[in-house]
Amino acid sequence: MPSLRLGNIAPDFQADTTQGRISFHEWIGDSWAILFSHPGDFTPVCTTELGEVARRVPDFAKRNVKVIGISANGLGDHYKWVEDINDYGAKFGPTNVQFPIIADEDRKISTLYDMLDEQDATNRDSKGLPFTASLISSLARPHFDGQQIRTVFVIDPKKVIRLTIAYPASTGRNFDEVLRVIDSLQLGDKYKVTTPVNWNKGDDVIVHPSVTNEEAKKLFPEFTIHKPYLRTTPLAVDADGGAYSYSLTVFSPSGKLVQIEHALAAVSQGTTSLGIKASNGIVIATEKKSSSILIDDSMIEKVAVVCPNIGIVYSGMGPDFRVLIARARKSAQAYWKIYGEYPPTKVLTQEIATIMQEATQSGGVRPFGVSLLVAGYDIHRGPCLYQVDPSGSFWAWKASAIGKNMVNAKTFLEKRYNDDISLEDAIHTALLTLKEGFEGQMTEKTIEIGVVTVPTVDELDTAKDGGETARPRPTFRKLTEEEVKDYLAL
Repeated sequence: MPSLRLGNIAPDFQADTTQGRISFHEWIGDSWAILFSHPGDFTPVCTTELGEVARRVPDFAKRNVKVIGISANGLGDHYKWVEDINDYGAKFGPTNVQFPIIADEDRKISTLYDMLDEQDATNRDSKGLPFTASLISSLARPHFDGQQIRTVFVIDPKKVIRLTIAYPASTGRNFDEVLRVIDSLQLGDKYKVTTPVNWNKGDDVIVHPSVTNEEAKKLFPEFTIHKPYLRTTPLAVDADGGAYSYSLTVFSPSGKLVQIEHALAAVSQGTTSLGIKASNGIVIATEKKSSSILIDDSMIEKVAVVCPNIGIVYSGMGPDFRVLIARARKSAQAYWKIYGEYPPTKVLTQEIATIMQEATQSGGVRPFGVSLLVAGYDIHRGPCLYQVDPSGSFWAWKASAIGKNMVNAKTFLEKRYNDDISLEDAIHTALLTLKEGFEGQMTEKTIEIGVVTVPTVDELDTAKDGGETARPRPTFRKLTEEEVKDYLAL
């Protein structure tokens, strides 16, 4: 009998992976996770699977799902195997394995998760250790006897096992089905519904038996009674909030303002942007791509100067950013007119966050479809980096990322960041982070970078620009294309 069942807490462990050493529960964080096992590297079926997962990472990221593989080989083999996976996967589309793969040579984690096929005495390697209950290398065993299985675990943010699927060694996994089940689980967690046979996102769902007909009339105005125990209701394809999905001012039963979740989905479809706070400044960077070669990309601005000491980068809807940056500039100038200095970074960030929060309180409007990274310097707090989301929430960060490759970028930054990082190193780290999920060639035309520098004491005392206006020397500036080109060449 399996030792792990649905509803059990997924065992925690520490392991070496292709992206560094991890503690599993800490790595999951507030995300969902998929752990899927492999018997060994350089196996044909697994090679096709890992390539497919790499290409589907954006689909998992939209659902707040992290992916991690496990195989009974060392890191050296893993790195070589990843090269093969990327090479073969390129036949079907851009393939770049960025999720971690666990090195489980001693089978400790496989044993912990009951992934081993102990029933077959011949299912052992040269050291006498059983292969993972996922697969036996086709080189080690060309004949499949039906007892070897591939295991998939879906784990929620509470570290609870929500799904296990076992595939025979001869059959590749269906990740459309895995995504379908995740959609169903997440839908059921948010709303009092279950999903019927062959359900796909956008199909009618079943009203949960615990919901009375009176409650259903309020929650699901279009529900239908087929049997006393079987009631169905439509749910919008792009809006899992049902009736609440279209209302900004009404909370769903699960305590969500669903339109804000849709705004965050718009952010997750935007290009990747990131910010890193260094010991002597801040760097913000983003991808800058045009949808057509006919567009004059010199007119595209994703990193914007608000005032001499503050700059902003965004992910999401450009028109919404244009409105916010105009409001931010007006606010900064108004602050200067009243106080004779430009606003501290936190003050301006709070002003922007208030504007975004107000858009979540009124009927007939929608939330802003952007997230922002605000970088600035002031004499009160020094260099500061803030992230603002569509809900109007904002936090101070040492390093953060937003946009479509947010999950992988944050994972990369967590490994590279330290409190003593210099501004120069932060710029290089920013470029490496963007490169991890970059499609196409990185050039000075496709990357935009802004930096905040810390002025010296003499500059604070004496350096003034602007004559009679006595405006301070700028501490935020955008790097020129020539400067970006030089950094890319290093």
